[in-house]
Amino acid sequence: MDIIKSKDNSKIKYIRNLKGKKFRDQENAFLVEGIKFVKEAIAEKSKIKFLLISEKVINKNVVKELLTGDITYFVSAESVFNSVSDTVTSQGIIAVVNKTTHKIEEVLNTYNFIVFCDRIQDPGNLGTVIRTAEALGPAALVLNKGCVDIYSPKVVRASAGAIFRVPFIYGEEDFIDFLKEQGFYIVSTVVDSELSFEDMEKQEKICLIIGNEGQGVSRGITSKSHMEITIKMTGRAESLNASVAAGISIYEIRKKLL
Repeated sequence: MDIIKSKDNSKIKYIRNLKGKKFRDQENAFLVEGIKFVKEAIAEKSKIKFLLISEKVINKNVVKELLTGDITYFVSAESVFNSVSDTVTSQGIIAVVNKTTHKIEEVLNTYNFIVFCDRIQDPGNLGTVIRTAEALGPAALVLNKGCVDIYSPKVVRASAGAIFRVPFIYGEEDFIDFLKEQGFYIVSTVVDSELSFEDMEKQEKICLIIGNEGQGVSRGITSKSHMEITIKMTGRAESLNASVAAGISIYEIRKKLL
């Protein structure tokens, strides 16, 4: 078994370059690190380009179980693996996975609950929204240009595997008009509305808007919304973290679906 011992090896350089959005877009691929997440990628039938495995863990049963079928893998020295690992305590395995493309028509025909992420910039927040959309939805996502790249390593890790199961599409402000034409009731979460979840009637299709961490939902989007709601708080905090607000909102809005 050949072991990669150089940090200048072409596979190592390829993985290192995939940490950048431009290269991810060019190669239509992204990184998944950790035994649990790689296992989920395989279970969800994602197309695995190849695995990089540290020689330290290659003989572990939990790793051997992943090396079934025709998955291509390479083994590297531990120090070489650690040079491209994105975690403090590495589990010794990284997958290079092809991106998945979701068709707008299929998503909208399948899901009656959409979460529109308006310029969510923190990777941890977006990853948590993806995870929550799966756990409390099920919901599909719409991302606009101001959002952090959904395939960045930190987003993928924060999604805890949900990125393989939650479909997402891209759209800007005018996409709201399209959703309305498709029968979606548009609800924006804001900090200063007199209305809350209790004031909302049940709907057949709902699109929930989660806004930017600092600026909230843009005026262009709120102006197109059917309703603006605020999470009522009893404490002195002026606002909630975007992912916390998203979790509460997804949970509450889900109950408003017919």
